[in-house]
Amino acid sequence: MQSGMSLLMKILTPCFDLFSMLFRGLSWNNNVMQGGSVRKRIVLIMTILCILLITGCGASNSAEDSAGADKQINVTYVENAEQTDKEEKAVSENNNAGEDLEDETVKELTMEALLELYENDGLISKVEEEGLEGFLAYGNMKPVSVREDSLTGLYTCDLVYPHTSENGITSDRNYELQLSYWRPGTAEEYGHTENEIDNIRLMEKESQDAVLLYEVDERFTPTKDLQGFLQRDYGMEQYLICDLPGDFTLGEYRDDIGLCSGWLLEGETEEPPHDEWISEAWYCPGGIGRGETASQILQFDSGTLTNVALMMNHTGQYHESEILEGCEVQAVLVEYFFDLFTASGWEDYLSQHPGAEEVLNSHYWYVFMGKEDSDIFYVLFLNQEHFTKDDVIRMAQSVQFTESAF
Repeated sequence: MQSGMSLLMKILTPCFDLFSMLFRGLSWNNNVMQGGSVRKRIVLIMTILCILLITGCGASNSAEDSAGADKQINVTYVENAEQTDKEEKAVSENNNAGEDLEDETVKELTMEALLELYENDGLISKVEEEGLEGFLAYGNMKPVSVREDSLTGLYTCDLVYPHTSENGITSDRNYELQLSYWRPGTAEEYGHTENEIDNIRLMEKESQDAVLLYEVDERFTPTKDLQGFLQRDYGMEQYLICDLPGDFTLGEYRDDIGLCSGWLLEGETEEPPHDEWISEAWYCPGGIGRGETASQILQFDSGTLTNVALMMNHTGQYHESEILEGCEVQAVLVEYFFDLFTASGWEDYLSQHPGAEEVLNSHYWYVFMGKEDSDIFYVLFLNQEHFTKDDVIRMAQSVQFTESAF
Protein backbone atom coordinates (compact mmCIF):
# COMPACT_ATOMS: atom_id res chain seq x y z
CA MET A 1 0.00 0.00 0.00
CA GLN A 2 2.82 2.41 0.85
CA SER A 3 4.51 1.73 -2.47
CA GLY A 4 1.24 2.66 -4.27
CA MET A 5 0.91 6.01 -2.41
CA SER A 6 4.52 6.85 -3.21
CA LEU A 7 3.86 6.25 -6.89
CA LEU A 8 0.73 8.46 -6.77
CA MET A 9 2.62 11.32 -5.11
CA LYS A 10 5.32 11.12 -7.76
CA ILE A 11 2.62 11.54 -10.43
CA LEU A 12 0.64 14.35 -8.73
CA THR A 13 3.57 16.51 -7.61
CA PRO A 14 4.44 17.75 -11.15
CA CYS A 15 0.74 18.37 -11.73
CA PHE A 16 0.48 20.65 -8.73
CA ASP A 17 3.63 22.46 -9.86
CA LEU A 18 2.10 22.99 -13.30
CA PHE A 19 -1.13 24.25 -11.76
CA SER A 20 0.72 26.76 -9.61
CA MET A 21 2.75 27.97 -12.56
CA LEU A 22 -0.33 28.56 -14.65
CA PHE A 23 -2.00 30.54 -11.95
CA ARG A 24 1.08 32.66 -11.32
CA GLY A 25 1.21 33.44 -15.04
CA LEU A 26 -2.28 34.85 -14.97
CA SER A 27 -3.12 38.40 -14.15
CA TRP A 28 -5.62 38.36 -11.34
CA ASN A 29 -7.28 41.61 -12.20
CA ASN A 30 -10.90 42.13 -12.74
CA ASN A 31 -10.59 42.33 -16.48
CA VAL A 32 -8.88 39.03 -16.79
CA MET A 33 -11.06 37.28 -14.21
CA GLN A 34 -14.08 38.34 -16.10
CA GLY A 35 -12.74 36.76 -19.32
CA GLY A 36 -13.99 33.32 -20.38
CA SER A 37 -10.53 32.16 -21.33
CA VAL A 38 -9.46 31.89 -17.74
CA ARG A 39 -12.38 29.67 -16.81
CA LYS A 40 -11.64 27.41 -19.76
CA ARG A 41 -8.05 27.02 -18.64
CA ILE A 42 -9.14 26.16 -15.10
CA VAL A 43 -11.60 23.55 -16.37
CA LEU A 44 -8.88 22.07 -18.59
CA ILE A 45 -6.43 21.89 -15.73
CA MET A 46 -8.95 20.25 -13.38
CA THR A 47 -9.82 17.70 -16.04
CA ILE A 48 -6.16 16.81 -16.51
CA LEU A 49 -5.73 16.48 -12.77
CA CYS A 50 -8.68 14.09 -12.49
CA ILE A 51 -7.37 11.96 -15.32
CA LEU A 52 -3.94 11.83 -13.74
CA LEU A 53 -5.44 11.03 -10.36
CA ILE A 54 -7.48 8.12 -11.76
CA THR A 55 -4.51 6.84 -13.74
CA GLY A 56 -2.26 7.02 -10.70
CA CYS A 57 -4.70 5.11 -8.51
CA GLY A 58 -5.09 2.45 -11.16
CA ALA A 59 -1.35 2.18 -11.49
CA SER A 60 -1.05 1.95 -7.73
CA ASN A 61 -3.66 -0.81 -7.49
CA SER A 62 -2.09 -2.66 -10.39
CA ALA A 63 1.31 -2.40 -8.77
CA GLU A 64 -0.10 -3.61 -5.49
CA ASP A 65 -2.01 -6.45 -7.17
CA SER A 66 1.06 -7.44 -9.14
CA ALA A 67 3.23 -7.30 -6.07
CA GLY A 68 0.65 -9.26 -4.10
CA ALA A 69 0.32 -11.84 -6.82
CA ASP A 70 4.09 -12.17 -7.06
CA LYS A 71 4.30 -12.51 -3.32
CA GLN A 72 1.50 -15.11 -3.29
CA ILE A 73 3.20 -17.08 -6.07
CA ASN A 74 6.50 -16.85 -4.24
CA VAL A 75 4.97 -18.00 -0.93
CA THR A 76 3.08 -20.81 -2.64
CA TYR A 77 6.25 -21.93 -4.41
CA VAL A 78 8.23 -21.90 -1.19
CA GLU A 79 5.49 -23.75 0.70
CA ASN A 80 5.19 -26.35 -2.06
CA ALA A 81 8.95 -26.71 -2.19
CA GLU A 82 9.10 -27.16 1.56
CA GLN A 83 6.27 -29.72 1.42
CA THR A 84 8.06 -31.62 -1.36
CA ASP A 85 11.28 -31.61 0.64
CA LYS A 86 9.43 -32.94 3.68
CA GLU A 87 7.77 -35.71 1.65
CA GLU A 88 11.05 -36.68 0.00
CA LYS A 89 12.75 -36.65 3.39
CA ALA A 90 9.99 -38.85 4.86
CA VAL A 91 10.24 -41.31 1.96
CA SER A 92 14.02 -41.37 2.34
CA GLU A 93 13.72 -41.98 6.07
CA ASN A 94 11.20 -44.78 5.49
CA ASN A 95 13.47 -46.39 2.92
CA ASN A 96 16.44 -46.11 5.23
CA ALA A 97 14.39 -47.56 8.08
CA GLY A 98 13.35 -50.45 5.85
CA GLU A 99 16.96 -51.10 4.88
CA ASP A 100 18.02 -50.97 8.52
CA LEU A 101 15.22 -53.36 9.45
CA GLU A 102 16.27 -55.73 6.69
CA ASP A 103 19.86 -55.59 7.88
CA GLU A 104 18.81 -56.23 11.46
CA THR A 105 16.64 -59.22 10.48
CA VAL A 106 18.79 -62.29 11.06
CA LYS A 107 17.93 -65.35 9.00
CA GLU A 108 17.37 -68.66 10.76
CA LEU A 109 18.59 -72.10 9.80
CA THR A 110 15.83 -74.43 8.63
CA MET A 111 15.83 -78.11 7.73
CA GLU A 112 15.27 -77.16 4.09
CA ALA A 113 18.35 -74.92 4.18
CA LEU A 114 20.37 -77.67 5.87
CA LEU A 115 19.36 -80.21 3.21
CA GLU A 116 20.32 -77.73 0.49
CA LEU A 117 23.67 -77.12 2.19
CA TYR A 118 24.32 -80.85 2.51
CA GLU A 119 23.94 -81.45 -1.21
CA ASN A 120 27.16 -81.36 -3.24
CA ASP A 121 29.31 -81.01 -0.10
CA GLY A 122 27.91 -77.53 0.59
CA LEU A 123 28.10 -78.08 4.34
CA ILE A 124 31.80 -78.95 4.17
CA SER A 125 32.44 -75.84 2.05
CA LYS A 126 30.63 -73.66 4.58
CA VAL A 127 32.70 -75.10 7.42
CA GLU A 128 35.98 -74.58 5.57
CA GLU A 129 35.21 -71.11 4.18
CA GLU A 130 33.17 -69.49 6.95
CA GLY A 131 33.97 -71.51 10.05
CA LEU A 132 32.06 -71.07 13.29
CA GLU A 133 31.07 -67.47 12.48
CA GLY A 134 29.20 -68.66 9.42
CA PHE A 135 26.89 -70.76 11.58
CA LEU A 136 26.54 -68.17 14.34
CA ALA A 137 25.04 -65.85 11.71
CA TYR A 138 21.86 -67.92 12.04
CA GLY A 139 19.59 -66.41 14.66
CA ASN A 140 18.47 -69.77 16.10
CA MET A 141 21.95 -71.10 16.92
CA LYS A 142 22.18 -71.07 20.73
CA PRO A 143 25.18 -71.73 23.01
CA VAL A 144 25.01 -74.63 25.47
CA SER A 145 26.77 -74.61 28.82
CA VAL A 146 29.55 -77.18 29.12
CA ARG A 147 31.90 -78.18 31.91
CA GLU A 148 34.77 -75.81 32.56
CA ASP A 149 37.32 -78.53 31.80
CA SER A 150 35.64 -79.50 28.50
CA LEU A 151 37.95 -79.28 25.49
CA THR A 152 35.13 -78.31 23.17
CA GLY A 153 32.16 -75.95 23.27
CA LEU A 154 28.69 -76.58 21.89
CA TYR A 155 26.02 -74.73 19.93
CA THR A 156 22.60 -76.21 19.12
CA CYS A 157 19.77 -75.32 16.81
CA ASP A 158 16.17 -76.63 16.83
CA LEU A 159 14.85 -77.84 13.48
CA VAL A 160 11.55 -79.34 12.31
CA TYR A 161 10.95 -81.80 9.49
CA PRO A 162 7.59 -83.13 8.22
CA HIS A 163 7.89 -86.92 8.28
CA THR A 164 5.49 -89.06 6.25
CA SER A 165 4.98 -92.62 7.47
CA GLU A 166 4.40 -95.66 5.27
CA ASN A 167 0.62 -95.31 5.75
CA GLY A 168 0.72 -91.74 4.43
CA ILE A 169 0.35 -89.87 7.73
CA THR A 170 2.50 -86.72 7.94
CA SER A 171 3.62 -85.27 11.25
CA ASP A 172 6.35 -82.89 12.37
CA ARG A 173 9.47 -84.37 13.88
CA ASN A 174 11.72 -82.29 16.10
CA TYR A 175 15.47 -82.39 15.55
CA GLU A 176 18.48 -80.73 17.14
CA LEU A 177 21.56 -79.71 15.18
CA GLN A 178 24.62 -80.01 17.42
CA LEU A 179 27.80 -78.13 16.50
CA SER A 180 30.91 -78.85 18.54
CA TYR A 181 33.95 -76.55 18.28
CA TRP A 182 37.39 -76.34 19.85
CA ARG A 183 37.56 -73.82 22.69
CA PRO A 184 40.27 -71.13 22.41
CA GLY A 185 41.95 -72.12 25.68
CA THR A 186 42.77 -75.69 24.63
CA ALA A 187 42.58 -75.81 20.83
CA GLU A 188 46.25 -75.18 20.04
CA GLU A 189 47.46 -77.68 22.63
CA TYR A 190 45.55 -80.45 20.82
CA GLY A 191 46.58 -79.44 17.31
CA HIS A 192 43.53 -77.36 16.41
CA THR A 193 42.81 -73.68 15.81
CA GLU A 194 40.64 -71.51 18.04
CA ASN A 195 36.91 -72.03 17.40
CA GLU A 196 37.63 -74.71 14.79
CA ILE A 197 34.53 -76.81 14.16
CA ASP A 198 35.11 -80.34 15.46
CA ASN A 199 31.91 -82.07 14.35
CA ILE A 200 28.27 -81.48 13.43
CA ARG A 201 25.52 -83.96 14.33
CA LEU A 202 21.78 -84.06 13.77
CA MET A 203 19.66 -85.74 16.45
CA GLU A 204 16.00 -86.77 16.38
CA LYS A 205 14.84 -85.58 19.79
CA GLU A 206 12.29 -88.22 20.75
CA SER A 207 14.40 -91.25 19.96
CA GLN A 208 17.76 -89.47 20.38
CA ASP A 209 18.83 -91.18 17.19
CA ALA A 210 21.67 -89.16 15.68
CA VAL A 211 23.71 -89.00 12.51
CA LEU A 212 27.11 -87.45 11.81
CA LEU A 213 27.08 -84.65 9.22
CA TYR A 214 30.65 -83.35 9.54
CA GLU A 215 33.78 -84.54 11.35
CA VAL A 216 37.21 -82.91 11.32
CA ASP A 217 38.77 -86.27 12.26
CA GLU A 218 39.04 -88.25 9.03
CA ARG A 219 38.75 -91.54 10.92
CA PHE A 220 35.00 -90.90 11.21
CA THR A 221 32.76 -90.92 8.15
CA PRO A 222 29.71 -88.61 7.95
CA THR A 223 26.49 -90.01 6.53
CA LYS A 224 25.95 -89.84 2.79
CA ASP A 225 22.19 -90.19 3.05
CA LEU A 226 20.67 -87.39 5.15
CA GLN A 227 17.25 -87.88 3.56
CA GLY A 228 17.34 -91.53 4.53
CA PHE A 229 18.00 -90.56 8.12
CA LEU A 230 15.07 -88.13 8.11
CA GLN A 231 12.76 -90.79 6.72
CA ARG A 232 13.60 -93.41 9.36
CA ASP A 233 10.69 -95.17 10.98
CA TYR A 234 11.54 -95.91 14.59
CA GLY A 235 9.17 -98.84 15.03
CA MET A 236 10.75 -102.30 15.18
CA GLU A 237 8.00 -103.70 12.96
CA GLN A 238 9.49 -102.09 9.86
CA TYR A 239 12.43 -104.49 10.21
CA LEU A 240 11.15 -107.62 11.93
CA ILE A 241 8.49 -109.28 14.03
CA CYS A 242 9.10 -111.85 16.77
CA ASP A 243 7.59 -113.43 19.87
CA LEU A 244 8.55 -111.57 23.04
CA PRO A 245 8.99 -113.63 26.21
CA GLY A 246 6.36 -113.51 28.94
CA ASP A 247 4.43 -110.30 29.45
CA PHE A 248 7.26 -108.04 28.36
CA THR A 249 6.88 -105.32 25.76
CA LEU A 250 9.31 -103.18 23.80
CA GLY A 251 9.88 -99.55 24.73
CA GLU A 252 10.63 -96.57 22.48
CA TYR A 253 13.48 -96.59 20.00
CA ARG A 254 16.82 -95.57 21.54
CA ASP A 255 19.91 -94.35 19.79
CA ASP A 256 22.32 -96.09 22.17
CA ILE A 257 21.73 -99.45 23.84
CA GLY A 258 25.36 -100.40 24.15
CA LEU A 259 26.82 -101.57 20.87
CA CYS A 260 24.00 -100.30 18.63
CA SER A 261 20.56 -98.68 18.61
CA GLY A 262 17.26 -100.45 19.28
CA TRP A 263 14.50 -101.18 21.77
CA LEU A 264 14.65 -102.37 25.38
CA LEU A 265 12.23 -104.78 27.02
CA GLU A 266 9.93 -103.30 29.63
CA GLY A 267 8.17 -105.22 32.38
CA GLU A 268 7.79 -105.59 36.13
CA THR A 269 11.34 -106.27 37.30
CA GLU A 270 13.45 -104.84 40.08
CA GLU A 271 16.33 -102.66 38.96
CA PRO A 272 19.65 -103.88 40.40
CA PRO A 273 22.15 -101.48 42.01
CA HIS A 274 24.69 -100.00 39.59
CA ASP A 275 26.98 -97.07 38.94
CA GLU A 276 25.39 -93.99 37.42
CA TRP A 277 27.43 -94.25 34.20
CA ILE A 278 26.26 -97.79 33.39
CA SER A 279 24.20 -98.25 30.22
CA GLU A 280 20.64 -99.36 30.91
CA ALA A 281 21.17 -102.15 28.39
CA TRP A 282 23.51 -103.74 30.96
CA TYR A 283 20.90 -104.19 33.68
CA CYS A 284 17.49 -104.12 31.91
CA PRO A 285 15.45 -107.32 31.21
CA GLY A 286 16.65 -107.46 27.60
CA GLY A 287 16.06 -105.98 24.17
CA ILE A 288 16.44 -106.02 20.39
CA GLY A 289 19.20 -104.07 18.65
CA ARG A 290 20.00 -103.03 15.09
CA GLY A 291 23.46 -101.98 13.95
CA GLU A 292 25.15 -100.91 10.73
CA THR A 293 28.70 -102.15 11.42
CA ALA A 294 28.32 -105.86 10.74
CA SER A 295 31.71 -106.05 9.00
CA GLN A 296 33.37 -105.03 12.28
CA ILE A 297 31.39 -107.43 14.51
CA LEU A 298 30.21 -110.49 12.61
CA GLN A 299 32.85 -112.98 11.50
CA PHE A 300 32.13 -115.27 8.55
CA ASP A 301 34.17 -118.31 7.55
CA SER A 302 33.53 -119.57 4.01
CA GLY A 303 30.11 -117.90 4.01
CA THR A 304 29.14 -119.23 7.46
CA LEU A 305 28.65 -116.97 10.48
CA THR A 306 30.85 -118.50 13.15
CA ASN A 307 31.79 -115.83 15.66
CA VAL A 308 31.47 -112.22 16.80
CA ALA A 309 34.02 -109.66 17.94
CA LEU A 310 32.48 -107.44 20.58
CA MET A 311 35.07 -104.97 21.87
CA MET A 312 33.72 -102.95 24.78
CA ASN A 313 35.17 -101.90 28.12
CA HIS A 314 33.81 -103.50 31.29
CA THR A 315 32.55 -106.42 29.20
CA GLY A 316 33.55 -110.08 29.05
CA GLN A 317 32.61 -113.27 27.19
CA TYR A 318 32.05 -116.56 29.03
CA HIS A 319 32.29 -119.21 26.32
CA GLU A 320 32.93 -119.54 22.62
CA SER A 321 30.16 -118.56 20.25
CA GLU A 322 27.58 -121.22 19.43
CA ILE A 323 26.07 -121.45 15.94
CA LEU A 324 22.28 -121.31 16.30
CA GLU A 325 20.15 -123.38 13.92
CA GLY A 326 16.52 -122.90 12.90
CA CYS A 327 16.64 -119.11 12.34
CA GLU A 328 15.59 -117.20 9.23
CA VAL A 329 19.14 -115.91 8.74
CA GLN A 330 22.47 -117.08 10.14
CA ALA A 331 22.83 -116.59 13.91
CA VAL A 332 25.28 -117.24 16.76
CA LEU A 333 24.66 -117.40 20.52
CA VAL A 334 27.08 -115.82 22.98
CA GLU A 335 27.13 -115.32 26.78
CA TYR A 336 28.36 -111.96 28.11
CA PHE A 337 28.80 -110.31 31.47
CA PHE A 338 28.91 -106.55 32.13
CA ASP A 339 30.36 -104.64 35.07
CA LEU A 340 27.71 -102.85 37.10
CA PHE A 341 30.32 -101.12 39.26
CA THR A 342 33.92 -100.10 39.12
CA ALA A 343 35.98 -100.96 42.22
CA SER A 344 35.74 -97.41 43.56
CA GLY A 345 32.07 -97.23 42.61
CA TRP A 346 31.29 -100.34 44.63
CA GLU A 347 33.10 -98.94 47.66
CA ASP A 348 31.09 -95.76 47.43
CA TYR A 349 27.88 -97.78 47.17
CA LEU A 350 28.79 -99.89 50.23
CA SER A 351 29.51 -96.76 52.24
CA GLN A 352 25.96 -95.63 51.55
CA HIS A 353 24.39 -99.11 51.79
CA PRO A 354 26.29 -101.08 54.49
CA GLY A 355 25.78 -104.84 54.30
CA ALA A 356 24.48 -104.76 50.69
CA GLU A 357 24.72 -108.05 48.81
CA GLU A 358 27.59 -108.01 46.35
CA VAL A 359 26.29 -107.75 42.78
CA LEU A 360 29.14 -106.60 40.60
CA ASN A 361 28.09 -107.98 37.20
CA SER A 362 25.08 -108.70 35.04
CA HIS A 363 24.84 -111.76 32.76
CA TYR A 364 23.12 -111.98 29.36
CA TRP A 365 22.32 -114.32 26.49
CA TYR A 366 23.12 -112.60 23.15
CA VAL A 367 22.03 -113.83 19.71
CA PHE A 368 23.64 -112.07 16.71
CA MET A 369 21.94 -112.37 13.31
CA GLY A 370 23.09 -111.16 9.88
CA LYS A 371 24.08 -111.75 6.26
CA GLU A 372 27.57 -111.81 4.82
CA ASP A 373 26.70 -109.35 2.03
CA SER A 374 25.06 -106.77 4.32
CA ASP A 375 26.53 -104.33 6.81
CA ILE A 376 23.28 -104.50 8.84
CA PHE A 377 23.10 -106.84 11.82
CA TYR A 378 20.55 -107.60 14.54
CA VAL A 379 21.01 -108.73 18.11
CA LEU A 380 18.53 -110.16 20.62
CA PHE A 381 19.56 -110.24 24.28
CA LEU A 382 17.94 -111.43 27.50
CA ASN A 383 19.04 -110.98 31.11
CA GLN A 384 19.90 -114.35 32.70
CA GLU A 385 18.41 -113.03 35.94
CA HIS A 386 14.97 -113.36 34.35
CA PHE A 387 15.32 -115.70 31.34
CA THR A 388 16.82 -119.03 30.31
CA LYS A 389 18.84 -120.07 27.30
CA ASP A 390 15.77 -121.71 25.80
CA ASP A 391 13.88 -118.41 26.09
CA VAL A 392 16.38 -116.56 23.93
CA ILE A 393 16.60 -119.44 21.40
CA ARG A 394 12.82 -119.51 20.96
CA MET A 395 12.78 -115.75 20.57
CA ALA A 396 15.50 -115.88 17.89
CA GLN A 397 13.81 -118.68 15.97
CA SER A 398 10.53 -116.72 15.89
CA VAL A 399 12.08 -113.70 14.13
CA GLN A 400 10.70 -112.89 10.68
CA PHE A 401 12.50 -110.13 8.79
CA THR A 402 10.83 -107.65 6.43
CA GLU A 403 12.10 -106.67 2.98
CA SER A 404 13.67 -103.50 4.41
CA ALA A 405 15.55 -105.33 7.19
CA PHE A 406 18.86 -105.64 5.33
